[in-house]
Amino acid sequence: MLFLLNDMIAEIDIPEIHLSKRWKSLGCGDPHSMRARDALEFVTRVVSDHVREHMPMDEILIQDLGSLIIAKTGANAALFPVFESSVGEPRLTILPEAILRTLKQRAEQEGTPPNIAEIWPLAA
Repeated sequence: MLFLLNDMIAEIDIPEIHLSKRWKSLGCGDPHSMRARDALEFVTRVVSDHVREHMPMDEILIQDLGSLIIAKTGANAALFPVFESSVGEPRLTILPEAILRTLKQRAEQEGTPPNIAEIWPLAA
């Protein structure tokens, strides 16, 4: 399954299995006891920390966060808008796998990330 986090796309084989193996190292606490809102607040904190420190998120972290979001909300795409080094309220959606696959292939061929402005107005 593909997951879009802002302008980064990660492949997650089986999100629930991935999460069951990685939640301890992710540091989110037991995901089974989390509500969707708790999961989004946790992911927002992680994204905010990376934005504030100007640190890119690696593929494993995107897979971990994506697995948590998928498991708790069912969404396969999340936008955490950044305004002047702070992260705003997250927006979630479900995009067809074919669209995500096309975005991923285009990003790999062109070497540039997907354009958020093209994706999110249509998904909202």
